[in-house]
Amino acid sequence: MTLVIIPARQKSERLPNKPLRSIGSDPLIVHCWRRAIEADIGPVWVASDNPAIVEAVEKRGGRAIVTGEADCGTDRVALAAEIVDPQAQHAHIINQQGDMPFLNPQHLRIFARGLDGLAEMATAYAELKLVGVTDDEDFRRQTVRSHIGLYGFTREALNRFRKLGRSAREDKERLEQLRAVGVLAIKFIEIPYMPMEVNTAEDLAAANQIYALGRV
Repeated sequence: MTLVIIPARQKSERLPNKPLRSIGSDPLIVHCWRRAIEADIGPVWVASDNPAIVEAVEKRGGRAIVTGEADCGTDRVALAAEIVDPQAQHAHIINQQGDMPFLNPQHLRIFARGLDGLAEMATAYAELKLVGVTDDEDFRRQTVRSHIGLYGFTREALNRFRKLGRSAREDKERLEQLRAVGVLAIKFIEIPYMPMEVNTAEDLAAANQIYALGRV
């Protein structure tokens, strides 16, 4: 069975206190936790740096823990896995980013199924069909593979990721997944469409509008 861990940190430059910001009557992190529970692919834990986030999840019946300091979400997932699964009973661990309140549980199941036979690491993407503007002031249809904040790891690869430490490219681009490029074997798993992410106050307002309309 797969273990799902959702990392959530209190500090966010673009949206302070992001995990506890409300969408409807519940915090963002609770919505993310519920999507993982609804997928029913294995145990779900929230891993945080703040007891208030743990309390918010536990108040709704979820499981959450405070970990030590972590450089990124995947490092926090690795720390949490050592605590909640010390015997390494789960072959695969999913790092589900805590900013996708409307992630379709069926898409999470698709991702989990794609981990069968996983060598080391996997991540999700969706194809977006866009109309782009060219340098010669023309228009052209193009398909872009957009990355989604779902990562899957074997336990060994997750531990290896953490032990690698931050890479220069990771620091420059501020993208934790770059640490694995050229080091871990990465499998790309397609899901049907890009879920909404909440990263700014504008995103939060839009999420509340969507929630109020019941379009989730």
